[in-house]
Amino acid sequence: MNQRTPRTALALGTLLFLGVGSAVAAGVGTVGTIGVKDATAVSPLVVQNPIARPFKLKAGGAIDLNTFNINFAGTATHIGQYSASGVLDPSTFQLQGTITAADGDTLDWIAQFSFGPLGEIDAALTFTGGTGRFANVSGSATGLVALDADFMFTLNLEGTISY
Repeated sequence: MNQRTPRTALALGTLLFLGVGSAVAAGVGTVGTIGVKDATAVSPLVVQNPIARPFKLKAGGAIDLNTFNINFAGTATHIGQYSASGVLDPSTFQLQGTITAADGDTLDWIAQFSFGPLGEIDAALTFTGGTGRFANVSGSATGLVALDADFMFTLNLEGTISY
């Protein structure tokens, strides 16, 4: 068997993971299975002067190579239990999506990736908006992605979030 096959599959999966763009996150699509609160609603928890806070996110999920959809779930500080989804834009290799907290508040994000010298995948997640208490969110988190041959992955990120 050709030894390049596993490397090629890993590289393809990573590239697909890098370019997800969510129409819902961009405000031009419809709500999928996760649901999104009306972005015009204002939560009483919205802070006028956002405070920077430490942030950690742990997740597990999968990439669907037929639809370019990505789904994951886990726990994160200041969010609690959450589910998330996004869509890969194969023309730009941009990954965008939305995290939905248990209370329905959302966080929109964009992810960028790079490869380390030993083949590890480094992720950089940037918050671009949200609803409810995350209406004025900003911040970012970085960490490692572990991707297997079945395009299942785990994600561990640390950074800051301001809201």
